[in-house]
Amino acid sequence: MDLQDFILGLFFVEVTIELELALFFIFGWRRRERERKFDIVSILSFYFACLGIGRIILIIYDFHLPTNDYLYLAGVGISLLGMVFFIYLAEIIIPKNTHYLFTILSVGTLLSIFFVDIPTAKNILYGMIPLIFLIGFVFLGYLIRKTIGSIRQNFVLVFLGQIIFGFGHGFNTDWIREWFLFNVGFNIQPIGLFCVISGLGLIALAFWRLPSFSEIEWHTKIISLYVITNEHGICCIYYPFRKEAESQMAPQLVSGGVSGIISLVKEMTRSKRHLKVIDHEDIKILFEYGLYTTIALLAEEDLQIYHYKLAQFKQQFETKFEQNLVEWSGSVAEFQPAIEIIAKIFEQKVDDSISHDTELPIPKNNL
Repeated sequence: MDLQDFILGLFFVEVTIELELALFFIFGWRRRERERKFDIVSILSFYFACLGIGRIILIIYDFHLPTNDYLYLAGVGISLLGMVFFIYLAEIIIPKNTHYLFTILSVGTLLSIFFVDIPTAKNILYGMIPLIFLIGFVFLGYLIRKTIGSIRQNFVLVFLGQIIFGFGHGFNTDWIREWFLFNVGFNIQPIGLFCVISGLGLIALAFWRLPSFSEIEWHTKIISLYVITNEHGICCIYYPFRKEAESQMAPQLVSGGVSGIISLVKEMTRSKRHLKVIDHEDIKILFEYGLYTTIALLAEEDLQIYHYKLAQFKQQFETKFEQNLVEWSGSVAEFQPAIEIIAKIFEQKVDDSISHDTELPIPKNNL
């Protein structure tokens, strides 16, 4: 087997992994994640499909029609189109008011290759590659910072995989290959392809281990927060995360019902462990227990990050208001400063113009 046959075999391995990842997302990955028609899973499926199709076209160009520059532009252009959708995904998830600026610029730059000569078009495409990878790294860095535990570990794997994948594509560019051949007398393309395949393997492993993309969009699934005093069973803080949650049942009725359910379950099970979750199909009630309070969070899903944030809130709240809880006068207005803790931990914006003696300010929708 000569070197070219070996390189061709590596190309087919790359294409196989990319197309399998595309099929994995669109057909096989967590059916409950595909409730929306155009969601994270669909975009990732399109991303990997474009990479695979683009590579197939480039294989035809490299091994059969090396003089057809338009075929080369088509292959690289389709691959970069998938990366443009990856940028679009990043702008959807990262809560910055970019108005899809980077997506629009990327699409405009990609379309410009059809209006210039071939050498200029190649230079444009080469210039896009590092920029797109840079935006991808920023996006993955944001996901790492915003997630916890095993979810974060998986995104770290994706980040490392993307770095290795990017280096592999860098080694395979004409500039790098020609420089190594001319100055070192070494064909670096097999090493580049090994990097590409290794990076894709890490990315595939991380996504396979990832339980749910809902961990990324956790802030869209929280409904309301209740803090109930253990001694009196009274709701001292009620915090709706959505406008529609304001019209739900009175917080004091909820606190009484929750306290009764917890006591009943403990009595029935004779268990020393606390009730952590009540699952009502489309709504979950998550609990966190402190020395002075029981905290209940209504959400659409039971996510790992919610338990982490509830534990954070419990610790900070009971530390700051310990004296108030021990010698409580019965006025919930004493706990109004807790709005700052909630806003920080659950990343909410609040409307400071709304203030009442018996309840916390109603938060603006930060979704």
